[in-house]
Amino acid sequence: MNNQGNMAPDDFEIAMKLCETDPEFKKLWDEHHELKGKARGLAEKPFLTPEEQVEVKRIKRLKLWGKDKIAEKIRDYKVAVSPA
Repeated sequence: MNNQGNMAPDDFEIAMKLCETDPEFKKLWDEHHELKGKARGLAEKPFLTPEEQVEVKRIKRLKLWGKDKIAEKIRDYKVAVSPA
């Protein structure tokens, strides 16, 4: 789970807190990293079948959707804990 990637350190810290307290966020986080691994596996292949090419596109769409949802939840958390 400790995979910061290109996430800002503060956002990564919030993400780790949300993984502990928000089951929906934890699911999004885990799915995103699972998709990342699948994409990496396909990218390492020297040749992709047409079906694998379609799968790569599907994975990229799902990863982007998940990344957006993760960012949204982090933004919501920042708003919720910021002083009024």
